[in-house]
Amino acid sequence: MFEQVHQRFLEKLKSHTEQLTSNDIRLIALLKMNLNSAEIASLLGVSQDSLRVLRYRLRKKLNLAQGENLSSFIQSL
Repeated sequence: MFEQVHQRFLEKLKSHTEQLTSNDIRLIALLKMNLNSAEIASLLGVSQDSLRVLRYRLRKKLNLAQGENLSSFIQSL
């Protein structure tokens, strides 16, 4: 359903980097839907501390600068 609403989003994302896993894409989709950390952690079945680590690793894969906001970057795609 996400792909129907945001048709070209995944294409833009994959053109930015090729090293994303299916779990990374799932996290990005949840962030794109503006869910808060508690909701995302619950949907992924992880703790909020684990979610913080997942977000950190995702920032590294996307080559974001240290001060750049991950959610803002995803919304801009």
